[in-house]
This record gives sequence, C-alpha cells and structure tokens, in this order.
Amino acid sequence: MTTLTKTDEISIIKTDEVGRRQTPAARRERLLDEFDRSGLSAAKFAALTGLKYSTFAAWVHRRRR
Repeated sequence: MTTLTKTDEISIIKTDEVGRRQTPAARRERLLDEFDRSGLSAAKFAALTGLKYSTFAAWVHRRRR
C-alpha cells in the first residue's frame, strides 16, 4: 500500500508501507545540480536537505557513472 504525504505547496511525496519516501527524478536532479554548485561535502549537503547520507551518496555515485 502506498500513501501520499503533502510535504509542501507544490509536491506530493509517495511513501510506502515501511515509511520510505520516493523522490521524483526531477527533484533528485535539482538537488544534485544544487549540490554540484554548493561546494559542500556530500555528508553536509545531505544533512542540510534532510536526506540520509547513504541515499544521497548513491544518487551521486549513479550520476557520476
């Protein structure tokens, strides 16, 4: 079962029965672009944006391959 959670004015995030959130590809790309411009470490950026470091690191790794 998937539940929907309204997180802000413009996006609805899907959540599965375990509570994992699915991030839309467009938002993921925007976050990765912002990270590239930020000059921050991946750990610091993930903490500031409320993402788990392991999830964010996997995104970065997949993008750089």
